[in-house]
Amino acid sequence: MAATEKPDGALGALMRAALALPILALAPRAGAAVVGEVGASVLGYKERGLMKATEPILFGHAVIDDVWEVEASAVGDILTGASPQLVTNVNGQPMQVLTGASVYERRHAGDAKVGRRFGELTLSASAAVSNEHDYHSKAGGLEARRDFNDKNTTLTLGYGRANDHVGSSIDPNLDAPRTTDQYLAGVTQVLSPVALVQSSLAYANGRGWYNDPYKFTLTFYPDQPLPSLLPDLRPDHRRSWAWLTRYRRHFAAQRGTLQADYRYFQDDWGVRAHTLEVAWDQQLDERWSLRPALRYYTQSAADFYSPVIPRPAPRFQSSDQRLAAFGGLSPSLRATLRLDSVIVEGAVGYVHDASSLRLGGSGTSAFETLRAVYGILSVTYPF
Repeated sequence: MAATEKPDGALGALMRAALALPILALAPRAGAAVVGEVGASVLGYKERGLMKATEPILFGHAVIDDVWEVEASAVGDILTGASPQLVTNVNGQPMQVLTGASVYERRHAGDAKVGRRFGELTLSASAAVSNEHDYHSKAGGLEARRDFNDKNTTLTLGYGRANDHVGSSIDPNLDAPRTTDQYLAGVTQVLSPVALVQSSLAYANGRGWYNDPYKFTLTFYPDQPLPSLLPDLRPDHRRSWAWLTRYRRHFAAQRGTLQADYRYFQDDWGVRAHTLEVAWDQQLDERWSLRPALRYYTQSAADFYSPVIPRPAPRFQSSDQRLAAFGGLSPSLRATLRLDSVIVEGAVGYVHDASSLRLGGSGTSAFETLRAVYGILSVTYPF
């Protein structure tokens, strides 16, 4: 998938699961000592001409005596296909060369979180692990959540750390560390019985190995007989800010809920990104609901991104097009079926990333258009 970089091991999942501000809560049941849910889902993703991914997930979430809260998940990724590992300009124009046609990777990951309520204060701790043959990550997090104003206002503070080790199948000696600290502060505010808003600010400070050991840039210069080859070279640190705001508004007469999310991201590599998603969750009857959504993404290029090797060769340079300037549109549709004892959800979506879709239309001309489809099927058993 197009992204600004390879995810920081389990840190992304840790921050979403352990430090994210929950916008929905489990419905209480009178007289129930334990309320929760368990379930399974599978994600299928396929890029046109490139990668395919399959991701089965097991998950569970429980609230015990309205005091303890426990949640956990386990994930297994299977990645196959061809990967654009080398960018060249054989004919004077940058182009991607697929040098990883037999890519086959497996990843196993899991995370768990335990929280304890003390009146209006809830304290939580979490841990996550992620392992694949060339990438290993361990992460942990702490969270404090405080309710105010008859639980109409919730403040959240969080901290997480990930310790990663990057390897390479083409360099058995590579075992490079990377450490990332992330801080989060957020607020959830109930605006009315049918509306709420949620906003959070996250800061990440990473240090260590950021180079992609599988990325290279090959450039042919007309005034030299042999081409120049440069490996992926990135700074050994990355500091970033991310601001996320969500709005939910239920319209009883229409039996639908408006959902709007906006995220702004910036880092000291020069990447500036905006993400806007708008969805409408429509209740059709007592069992069925549909949720069409449209997501738009746009980003600027990293300061050191270049599809060819500049002269003289710079200290930092990467032709990884995930660091280029581009934009993307992703429509999706989710259907939910609520039965007496189980909830079944299915979703399909399409991803279209292109330089022409960047806000302002001034994306990187060398960006190779990406088209992908995905589907998700999940079954949840509430108790």
